[in-house]
Amino acid sequence: MSENDTVPAGRIARLIPADPLRRSLLAIRFAGAAGKGVFISGSVVYFTLHVGLSAAQVGIGLSAAGFAGLVSSVLFGMIADRMHKRTLLCALFAAVAVGFGLYSLVSNALEFYVLVVLIAFLDYGTGPTESAMVATLVPDGERVRLNAMMRSMFNIGFSAGIGIAAVAALSERLLVLIPVGSAVLLGAAAALVTRLPAGAPGTAARRPRPFGAVRDLRYLSVIGVSALLASHISLLMVVLPLWTLNRTGVRPFLVPLLLVINTVFVILFQVRASKGAETVAGAAATGRRAGLWIAAGCLSVSLTAVWHHTALAVAAIVAAVLALSVAEVMQSASAWGLAFGLAPKHAEGEYLGAFDLHVATQNVAGPVLLSGLVIAQGFWGWAAVAALMVAAALLIGPAARRSAEAMAALAAERQTQVETEEPV
Repeated sequence: MSENDTVPAGRIARLIPADPLRRSLLAIRFAGAAGKGVFISGSVVYFTLHVGLSAAQVGIGLSAAGFAGLVSSVLFGMIADRMHKRTLLCALFAAVAVGFGLYSLVSNALEFYVLVVLIAFLDYGTGPTESAMVATLVPDGERVRLNAMMRSMFNIGFSAGIGIAAVAALSERLLVLIPVGSAVLLGAAAALVTRLPAGAPGTAARRPRPFGAVRDLRYLSVIGVSALLASHISLLMVVLPLWTLNRTGVRPFLVPLLLVINTVFVILFQVRASKGAETVAGAAATGRRAGLWIAAGCLSVSLTAVWHHTALAVAAIVAAVLALSVAEVMQSASAWGLAFGLAPKHAEGEYLGAFDLHVATQNVAGPVLLSGLVIAQGFWGWAAVAALMVAAALLIGPAARRSAEAMAALAAERQTQVETEEPV
């Protein structure tokens, strides 16, 4: 640590609000993130060294788990619209905690496959349920900023979880701390949920047919463009490390340091980046800027395809990480503003769950498509990705505007139906 430690410490201290409700929500996010940090960072080590699975088997299981989110996020969002959100969120965290604990009993690949998909299915349901809970308990104008604070707290908790996994990896006898530690932390998150206000129960009265969110083409267009803008995840976590290791002369030890830079950046600047994204128009403008920052990051990396000097390559890659980090905090804020702003009141959980598909889709398709493109095409591959991001930046505003107009018309129609049904 340096003499400037008081600056980030001060920023982190400002993440802790005086309001008990918001403190509880942040505590839940910290506990859940720490538990997931333990598992995600230590799972490969645990399942290969302790259980004896091959790297290929672990990879297949984790990839299959990613597909679970394509169904469960919408499904649990619909369920959250029809029951007490606190009850559902507590049950999901508790079930995931039990699942992590059961990892300690896994002894073969089949058991691993079944358990990892089941846990992922339940875990993906916590996101839309938690978002629906926030929508119930927090006023409209405060939700984006609160989500930004929760995102920063997630990074802090996830980093703590990585530390626990690192300690467990010191000895093969300690590896069991990875599933057990994850289970304890997720159990703590479930316990903290019980401290939240119950809120009003959901009701199925006057609801449209199920899966209305994924039938809404205008809303899906916003999700699709947001999925493109969320490509910063794959670019930073998968594509850039692969490029650095395979197509530059940069030493491998720099790769994990790039993620450290990104994590610290998000912790310090996520809340600031959320300013202005509280409305649909503001969120779309923030998303547009995010797309341009992604394009700038891609162009920075593309220079390493023609520069063969290591020092210049390092500078270009670090610049790209910073650009992608700026894009990350902006795109996250944009996604929250669009998700909350475009979700109709009668089906908030379902629409919030559907919006989570922009990340789930990116997680499934992004690593394969983007890494294949840039590794094969080099400079022109990066240029093509940059052009795609500029296109997404230009499309997000019109897509959001059309969806907002459709939502306003739907809200007016439903209000007319309610007034017509009221007894005279």
